[in-house]
Amino acid sequence: MLSGSKLKYFGWSSFAIESPSGNLLFDPLCRPMYGARWSDIHDFSKAKVICVTHGHFDHYVDVPPVLKETEAVVVASQEICSHLNSRYKVKKERLFPIKPFQEVCISGYKITAFEWQHREFNFSKMIRADLAASFRFIYRHLFKASCEQLRENLFSSFNFAWLNLLQAPFHAPYFGFYVEGPDNIRLMNYCEGFSAKMKIEETRELGRRFRPEIVLAGMQLDFEKELSEGVAALSPKTVVLFPPHEAIFEKVGLKSSPPQKFVEEVKRKSPEADIIVAKPQCSFDIP
Repeated sequence: MLSGSKLKYFGWSSFAIESPSGNLLFDPLCRPMYGARWSDIHDFSKAKVICVTHGHFDHYVDVPPVLKETEAVVVASQEICSHLNSRYKVKKERLFPIKPFQEVCISGYKITAFEWQHREFNFSKMIRADLAASFRFIYRHLFKASCEQLRENLFSSFNFAWLNLLQAPFHAPYFGFYVEGPDNIRLMNYCEGFSAKMKIEETRELGRRFRPEIVLAGMQLDFEKELSEGVAALSPKTVVLFPPHEAIFEKVGLKSSPPQKFVEEVKRKSPEADIIVAKPQCSFDIP
């Protein structure tokens, strides 16, 4: 195995390719949310490039703080770049809007974007579920929890709506990224694209086109069949499974299949693949 570059997971959908020449980040998130905090701004201090997959708050809201602390540039859709410029006054020279299958080369990384389909998502239903969970917590723990715990639980619900509606380009398109870089990295971030909305023929075409060696795959809800089919279509040597919404789902009562079920299904359809279940702050050598 190589030893110059590593892959590090920071919880949520946040990853870094760590290289001596500078780090490439995906969807950095370091603020405390839903009782979870797995990183802080200092974890991202060596960032040279930030790839943003889409405009939902947990993928986007800590991009501006990281940009303030570093000299990193952003590779993302036009909608995300425009929002960073207009809302957060990020200079256009630091923004690289990209279209599907367009390539950009920055800081030793060759980056190509592609589109994926997000699972069915009802925004108002999610807010209602979040608020209901907060009020249930307050009712059950009114005389047991501290004022800070009660306030934090309710605040997270309003924060979800405020961040998505006013601080993030919620309706920006969903992009994945194929990255070639130092130490012969050939990595694909498919993010949350393995769901019932996935179009398997499009995924197969991505596999034929890019032939990734490593795939980052979000595991959530009961999409283990879709995830395993998608991984088989991409045919990587290594698949890194991660839970993109663990903390949010726990609060609102959404259940995901256990990681082992995803592992077993992937192994059944891709027996040759190495499978890693990522845990926050874990690093992996890039083979």
